[in-house]
Amino acid sequence: MKPSPLLPGPMKNAYAPLDRRYAERAPILARVLYASESGPRLVKAEGSLADLSKSGCKILGTAPPAEGSSITLFLYFADGRPPMCLTEATISWVSGLAFAAKFPHLTPDERKRLQELIWKHATFSWSTHQRTGFRIV
Repeated sequence: MKPSPLLPGPMKNAYAPLDRRYAERAPILARVLYASESGPRLVKAEGSLADLSKSGCKILGTAPPAEGSSITLFLYFADGRPPMCLTEATISWVSGLAFAAKFPHLTPDERKRLQELIWKHATFSWSTHQRTGFRIV
């Protein structure tokens, strides 16, 4: 890839991960409560949101749910609004106490609120070629 005269250095590394994920994530910190069923038991735990996109998030939790399971998330954003409750979030991967949840079923209002938060926290650093937490398709 040829370097752009407007940007410092080649941008190939900055855009390579776009092929792996539909929506890029923005670093947003928030308190999270989550619940999932483990057999006949309801497991409740607490964690911290590490990043967010309009299609999922990464959480650092105290008791990670099983990969492939469905959970309910309560996201406590610092936006002056009540916590966001997302049901049927699917766990796509687990690594230690960290895990990723996908949001397969969002209402238009939930999607709009997530997008507003992502836009508010989107960043771009010319020195490290990091991308914003969204992309327009």
